[in-house]
Amino acid sequence: MNSTPSLTPERVAEWLRDHPDLLRHYPDLIERLELPDDGPAVSLVHRQAARLRQRNAQLEDQLNHLTGIAGENERLMQRLHQLTLDVMTTQSSAAFIERLFDRLAADFNAEDVRLHLLEPSKELVEVARVAVRGEDRPEWFDKLLERGVAHCGRLTRAKTDLLFPNRTAEIGSSALVPIAGTGLLAIGSSREDRFHPGVGTLFLELIGTTIGYRLKKVESIDRKRA
Repeated sequence: MNSTPSLTPERVAEWLRDHPDLLRHYPDLIERLELPDDGPAVSLVHRQAARLRQRNAQLEDQLNHLTGIAGENERLMQRLHQLTLDVMTTQSSAAFIERLFDRLAADFNAEDVRLHLLEPSKELVEVARVAVRGEDRPEWFDKLLERGVAHCGRLTRAKTDLLFPNRTAEIGSSALVPIAGTGLLAIGSSREDRFHPGVGTLFLELIGTTIGYRLKKVESIDRKRA
């Protein structure tokens, strides 16, 4: 009984991949091979060269895409550096948050910027657009904080009402930035396409880290003084 596996196009193709020099030893096969007819007859070498050019073009497109991303990341880092230098020179947490709100509104063309804290802060009690969300905060709020990554897109009416009081009709999309151990930064825009799920969030998340660092630093200083 013949136990040799039957030949299939897949097995032949696999064998040829392992023996790419086959035509070097059997050049007569070239005359018998049937190549796809895309136009005038071309040699196998020309067809291989065309495939290589196509592959090189794809690789070049990928490289250009990665270069574009690198350039955009560099610009974002420069913007973050300038923003950090601007807001970190403020003398108080209240001045820091107010200046940050102004910068974010300008940089993102946002109609509203809010900070929702987990606990009250005596430094920020008089700052407009800062709210405290106690233990009665909704479940989705805590889930955003647990994920620890910025969320961009459109919000339900209930979420918009909570995060942007009295501005529901004006908010078309938003960026929600968790601040570890502190709360949630909410940036709202009237444009529905301004903050969408595909937008990069690196800049936003670094801003969240900056806010958390500044506020916790002030809290630590206050404890030492006490």
